[in-house]
Amino acid sequence: MVIGRRPMLRSDPGGLPAPHADHPGRPDSELDGATLPGLVVRAASIRGDAHRYYGTPRQDAMGLWQTGEAQLLACVADGLGSKELSHVGASLACASAYRNINVFHAYSDLRTAAEYLIEGIADALDRQALKHEVPADALSTTFLAAVIDQETDTSPHRARLMRVGDSTAFLLHKGSWEECFGKKSSEETIADSATHALPGGIGHVEVAVANLEAGDMLLLCTDGIATPLTRNHEVGDQLSAWWSRAEPPSLPEFFWQSSFRAKSYDDDRTAICVWRA
Repeated sequence: MVIGRRPMLRSDPGGLPAPHADHPGRPDSELDGATLPGLVVRAASIRGDAHRYYGTPRQDAMGLWQTGEAQLLACVADGLGSKELSHVGASLACASAYRNINVFHAYSDLRTAAEYLIEGIADALDRQALKHEVPADALSTTFLAAVIDQETDTSPHRARLMRVGDSTAFLLHKGSWEECFGKKSSEETIADSATHALPGGIGHVEVAVANLEAGDMLLLCTDGIATPLTRNHEVGDQLSAWWSRAEPPSLPEFFWQSSFRAKSYDDDRTAICVWRA
């Protein structure tokens, strides 16, 4: 599916990425989903055309888990392109979020809970860097997570969001996209042009809360989705049309939709969509 002008690069994979001890067979793409009490989930992490062309690994990662608190934990991460082991960092960040979720539940204040959870993730990245005898920033990755209530007798469902870096979240409400972390002014964008990342960016934790009414959808995504969605109205309109339908897409449909191609947008692409049933 091509939206707008056709990209220059083909989407065919080139050579296989070089293996790494922690990711000897990292796949081109991942697909997942679930039907939970009051929620429908679809998730995909797809290698971008540029990484396919050059035979380099997908640097995005994602994770989905049900926790013991009748909640869904969903997270996405985007390894920084200039860092050699950022794909390892992205995968480890998502896995560490699940391993540290009890720390999050220990605090009622969202900011405090998020800061302790993300501190645990940063510690895991630091330990991994020591193991491989590389600088900690070799594993640099953005991180975004949502803890979403599943109770069917609660409306709306609450999603508590936390992030470091430019991976972000949108609420699709009645066909319109709403930015969960708010839209930055041009002055803020210029002042904050550097991408914050873990493990070094633990001082840049942002939090937000989104409430999902019946029919709403929460999108967690890396900038491979966020950038074309916000800058190319054709992409934003098409994704809204697909994901506003009465029935969420099947897994194959969701993978095809998330694999749209648009000129100038060839980055890795990760999206987790959570519909309020």
